[in-house]
Amino acid sequence: MTKASLKVATVQFELRPERTLQQYLDHMEGLVKRAAEQQAELVLFPELASTGLLAAVTDHEVTTATITSDYWKFLPEFTDDIVEGMRRMARDYNIVVAGGSHNRVAEDGSLRNTAYIAHPDGRIESQDKIHLTPQEHALGARGGDELLVTKVGPFTVGLLICADIQFPELSRYLVHKGVDMILCPSLTWNRRGVHRVRTGCQARAIENQLYVVMSPLFGTSGIPTDSPMFAVGRALIAGPVDKTVGVNDGILATTASADEELLVADLDHDLLVDSRAKPEAPGLALRRLDLYAKLQAEMGA
Repeated sequence: MTKASLKVATVQFELRPERTLQQYLDHMEGLVKRAAEQQAELVLFPELASTGLLAAVTDHEVTTATITSDYWKFLPEFTDDIVEGMRRMARDYNIVVAGGSHNRVAEDGSLRNTAYIAHPDGRIESQDKIHLTPQEHALGARGGDELLVTKVGPFTVGLLICADIQFPELSRYLVHKGVDMILCPSLTWNRRGVHRVRTGCQARAIENQLYVVMSPLFGTSGIPTDSPMFAVGRALIAGPVDKTVGVNDGILATTASADEELLVADLDHDLLVDSRAKPEAPGLALRRLDLYAKLQAEMGA
């Protein structure tokens, strides 16, 4: 009989000075180990989780004048080793490590914000962030064009990185591909950003009758030294809002403190199937697809 639930963990991950690659990997592995000890089968880390490695720069002071070069030339040097570390952790702890996103320079020479998922069998899957912020455009980064769909336990899983969760077109495509859980690694540096991502997660969960698991980066590494970035946010797991799931605001779990924290929840796949089959509000089953096609045609889509 197929197991119909999945225990997931999402990390409220502290941005701190990481002065060596090993220090960063130890930080990450401590949380993977804690998730595995709580029988989690998947653990999610945030967007640009390795940003603290800017503290490993030793040949110059990292300031707003150097940050573009450091994002292009310094941080991507760690990414392959981070991914290999994730692969080992997934195997050693028998857990899917959705290890957040990291900077990389693609084969076409462009800077990408790329999220990676490591499976216990050694597979690595990845997806580039699609909708970049103005700050990322200013860095000269490029958005991706492909959406990952993968399987974890009973769930078909998609990945939307931070701002991508604010674009319902992407989640509708993922639902078309069978997705019933979305992972959202996130980095926001003001309260407006926090609410955009948090509201986006809840909206996507409601309108698509699926689970959304979000991991934020928080804190500061003191870098750039002349204008340090302060990341903010609280980890979140959201679901449908209906009598089947029975959680009136759709927030299945969230962190209560501003400290580094591991949020763990059992997600019931059968409950989601029931929610979709017997919607309280119109739901997926009552979409008007013919009308949507007409409206898209009128928009030239």
